[in-house]
Amino acid sequence: MVDKVKLIKLSPEQASLAKAANGKRNQPTHAVVCSNYGQLFGTEKQCRKYYSAWSNIFPHLFSGGEELDVFEFTSLTTTQDLVKKLIDAHDQFAQEKIMGEINNVRSLAQPKFKKEKGFWAKLFGASK
Repeated sequence: MVDKVKLIKLSPEQASLAKAANGKRNQPTHAVVCSNYGQLFGTEKQCRKYYSAWSNIFPHLFSGGEELDVFEFTSLTTTQDLVKKLIDAHDQFAQEKIMGEINNVRSLAQPKFKKEKGFWAKLFGASK
């Protein structure tokens, strides 16, 4: 996968809008954006924790992470059940990869018969 987990430092305007969207008790200063799967808003400490973990835990979804200071959000709300979405998507990619490897091994393990061309092979029907 070419997507990266993004750690974004919110601008003051984005932070106030995220606070209004996610509840007055939240003090968001950063966000973690996980491609099309969703996003999480929180303090720098909270977001760094998830950013560090998810960029390593989900190698089938993300190829590392990147930190940004500017990002255009379509929504400033935290995605519900984001962890569950990431786990489900990662497990699906992992399962597809495993099944592909199993099918590859099976195709390599299939015996390949050579057709016999000689007189005796034709006589005894070994080439059929």
